[in-house]
Amino acid sequence: MSHGRHDPVQRVNDKHAQELLDVARLLGGHPEATSARAERIDRHGIDLVVGTPSGPVESRIDFTEPVSDPKRMRAAFRELTRRAQHPEVRERSSS
Repeated sequence: MSHGRHDPVQRVNDKHAQELLDVARLLGGHPEATSARAERIDRHGIDLVVGTPSGPVESRIDFTEPVSDPKRMRAAFRELTRRAQHPEVRERSSS
């Protein structure tokens, strides 16, 4: 996605650190994560660098569906955080 004036990666890192950590722990398979930051966001998902006790690891988290419009990026990220914060939703959606 174009980063233009409002870089979505910087915005997510600046405003949503706890949500990124929740996503890394619960959706990224890193329950031991101590930090997470976005490296790249594209129409299919988000690439994270996750801090763990054994060092940083990369993790890819896919959106529920591809984002066709950059304005939908926020909604797709909100959906990821909702899935991370409500595991019962994640279980139903994967069934």
